[in-house]
Amino acid sequence: MKYVRIIRFGIITGTFIGFMSALFFSWLYGANNLYPSSPQFVEQFSNNLIAITVSAVIWALMGVVFSTAQMIFEVESWSITKQTVWHFITTYTGYTILAILAGWFPLNFWYLLQYTLIFVVVYIIIWLISMYVARRNVAKLNQELLK
Repeated sequence: MKYVRIIRFGIITGTFIGFMSALFFSWLYGANNLYPSSPQFVEQFSNNLIAITVSAVIWALMGVVFSTAQMIFEVESWSITKQTVWHFITTYTGYTILAILAGWFPLNFWYLLQYTLIFVVVYIIIWLISMYVARRNVAKLNQELLK
């Protein structure tokens, strides 16, 4: 049941974030219709509705990648370093494949390099924030235990 909740959360969150991103960029670029991805991606389909449907499935899968990857941090026999490395590999690989399928960038070395650098920087920032919060929570718990 726990895994069903995690997957359901990933589907809902991924679809919501994907839809809101598509809506934002469609407005930003002055489109008259919702474009779920690049024009090249949309042109692969016979109509916009099919492109949006395929995109929604990809967004849902992106959410599942990130929500299920969190379970890596529940493997208590692993060190935080091993957990982080496996989490990074899992999220990077899954998200990259789906981002390419979504038409977010062409399968080209330079685009992939740019994407990788951005992914690594964002990952490190999120990881640093998470570690700070975790250390702060441990300090609070230790304070409570001392009382």
